[in-house]
Formats: sequence, C-alpha cells, structure tokens
Amino acid sequence: MKFKKTISTILILIIISLISRGINVYSAKYLDAKYSRDDGIIRGTQEFYFEGGEKAVLLLHGLTANPHSLKEISIFFLQKGYTVYSPVIKGHGTSVFDLENTNYLDWRNSAEQAYLRLAENYSQIYIVGTSLGGLLALDLASQYDVDGLIVINAPIKIKSDFISILPLIYLVSPYSIRGLFTLEELPIATDLKLYDTLPVKSAGQLLGYLEFVKPKLNKINSPILVVQALNDDIVDPISADYIFDNVNSEKKEILYLERSTHINIIEKELLKQESFNFIRAL
Repeated sequence: MKFKKTISTILILIIISLISRGINVYSAKYLDAKYSRDDGIIRGTQEFYFEGGEKAVLLLHGLTANPHSLKEISIFFLQKGYTVYSPVIKGHGTSVFDLENTNYLDWRNSAEQAYLRLAENYSQIYIVGTSLGGLLALDLASQYDVDGLIVINAPIKIKSDFISILPLIYLVSPYSIRGLFTLEELPIATDLKLYDTLPVKSAGQLLGYLEFVKPKLNKINSPILVVQALNDDIVDPISADYIFDNVNSEKKEILYLERSTHINIIEKELLKQESFNFIRAL
C-alpha cells in the first residue's frame, strides 16, 4: 500500500510539472509574439552607429536588452563630440527564443567584433557596459588596451536563492516571465524594449560567464569607473566592490546610485555627467 501511494504521489508531481511547464512555455510564446517586428527585428532595437568625433564610445547593453536601452546615454556622448556605437549582442532584438539558442561565447564574439570594428578607425576607444554589457566590457579590457571603461551594475554575485537549482527549475519553468513577481518593473521594461522573458538557459550562461570573467579582472589595467545601484534587485552591490578591488587599474573610481534599481536608473543625469567627466579626464 505504501509503495502504491509513493508511485501515485510521483505521478501526480510529474503531471503537475508537465502542466506547469506547458503553461510556462505557452506564456513565453504569447509574450514573444506581441512585439512589432520588421523582417524579424523588433522595431526600435537596431544598433546605433553615429560618427561624432575622433574618439569613440562603445556601449554594450544587458541581458534581454538591446541598444535602445542605451539610446539616451548614446545621444549624450554624441552631443559631447564622441562617435558612439551600440551593437546588438547576439540573441537580442529579435526573439527570446533566439536568445535561448545563444551562449556566452556568442555574446563575447558580438562585443569583440564591435570593438574591432571601431579599432579599425579610432585610436581611442572607451567602453560603457551595463549588466551583461559590463561583464563584456571587463572581458574586452582584459584582452585589449582599452582607453577607459565604465561598468554599470555588472554582475559578479547574483541576488537569488535559486542559482544552485537552475537545472531543476528548467524542468518545470524553462522561462522566467518578467512581472510575475515584480509588476512594478513592467513600465520601465516596456519603455526600454526589454524581452518580457528570460530563458533559464540564458541565466545559466550568465552565471557561467561571470565565473569566466572573475579570474581575468587582474589583467585589467585600463582606467575604470565602477557604477552600482544600491537598490539593485538582481545584482548584489558587493559586485562593485569586488571589481574595484581586483582590477589592476591605477585610475579607478566607484559611483553608487542610491535610488536606482538594476534596470531603472533614477539618477540618469548624475550617471551621464559622471561618466563624461571620467572619460574627459583621461
């Protein structure tokens, strides 16, 4: 009798898991289908490349984001006389299912190709990266002689109790749906044209990438400004301290944003001005 109850319990759990997974996949497909696209590209998410001066700024967006999320700071640097380039990191700006089929090596390659494109025509290149883009900026600076970099909310430690069980989560819910528990973030996410869905596979790739980048920090000698939102709901703010303490840069500064979250930068003007002041002084 006890054996039969155990088998029945297992079957019930399997059925519930399959139903949960089905609902999760359907929700991801539904949300992904709502974007307006031109030739498969979500409108407004294309790369920015504007020539504005002899010095160039490479701007790298975060996971589930796209160049549109960096448009405001891109225009700011353009108006200050810099050439600005914000590429699309592979898997972004099209479909969350494209993102799911990429890995961090694809993301690295996108960022590197963008940097090399600028290097063909500009001798001075500065990199601004947010979240995943911050990791990409650190990675590039560990390989190339970057003139300066600004990393914003770059993840070294993630705020989550579920990291260790991602494979189990994937079996039940392969996609994390934005707004399920954080409805207050939906307006800003919509404004920035972020994906509403994060594939669990991509979250795993991000975790693998930060472990790949961490041991390379001591190879970074470029001037660096580390920016961290103290109310970041995704990245543990100690990430900024870790980066600051482990790079070998002679010139390094840290800027804390007291009111901002991971994607909602409240102190936009402060961030833009301090970023410009930092680069201008180099």
